[in-house]
Amino acid sequence: MTRQVLIVVGTALLSFGGVGIVVGLAWLTASHIHGTLPYLSDQRAEMLLFTLPALLLVIAIVGAAFVAGALAAPAKSERAGRTPHHRMRLHT
Repeated sequence: MTRQVLIVVGTALLSFGGVGIVVGLAWLTASHIHGTLPYLSDQRAEMLLFTLPALLLVIAIVGAAFVAGALAAPAKSERAGRTPHHRMRLHT
């Protein structure tokens, strides 16, 4: 993949995960305060409900890793300029 694609995909994943975490935790907090989650007594529903923020956190971390990896890699113009021509005498 090219550097730009990694940056775009990573930024999209990071944005989706971050916004999802904030909205999900705000919804869970508001629902818990208002007492509108009567199904929290069911153990399976509670487990599934609280795994959503963890899943979104993993998505955000993967996106951040894509962006960091793409930004750490040198650009094509930098790589091409640093490549030494060891066999120049063979081409002449």
